[in-house]
Amino acid sequence: MKRTNYSRRRKATLSSGAFAASEVMIALTLFSSVCVGLFMASTSLQRCFAATTDFAVNHADQMRISDYLALDLRRAVSVTAAQNDTTIQIPSYYDASGNPQTPTLDGAGGVNYGPAGTFVSVHYYLTNGSIYRQQGSDPPAVLAMNVQDFIFNITDSGKVVSTRITFNPIFRSAGASSAAIAATAIYNTTLLRNSRRDMVSGVY
Repeated sequence: MKRTNYSRRRKATLSSGAFAASEVMIALTLFSSVCVGLFMASTSLQRCFAATTDFAVNHADQMRISDYLALDLRRAVSVTAAQNDTTIQIPSYYDASGNPQTPTLDGAGGVNYGPAGTFVSVHYYLTNGSIYRQQGSDPPAVLAMNVQDFIFNITDSGKVVSTRITFNPIFRSAGASSAAIAATAIYNTTLLRNSRRDMVSGVY
């Protein structure tokens, strides 16, 4: 009788241990699934935050470059445009000492500042992931950094010049589609107020 009770207690103990092990395995599986889900959600949130921050920073850089281009184009007397490389000639409003020069009419609808034919070259270009603006022989000034995916184009229509600036958003790991890149474009149309010296204009 005693041996029978002992055998029963031993079987119950073994059965209880096996059941506990299966419970542990199920708990580990559920815990692993939850951890993987949390890790994937955290990674997705971090990528979304990085992409949104990159988009906002690039958009601000676009606006800055567009404003600088519009300012110089409004004063331009000649424009030499190429993708990510544009040279604009503007009147020499100041002399070598920094004093304003007296404007004079040239008799053909144009205005000269200082000696006739004296102009200042303003160069916009992209190199090593940065966009620079260089006026005359002055050191180039950085307008935007880490913009190696930027593309700025200028369409020269004579008295009206249009600019278009795009970049590659990083919301997709596979890379931005052409439609997504086109959707980032900022346009600016500028009416030149000075008479063009590099082309014949029928307006002035």
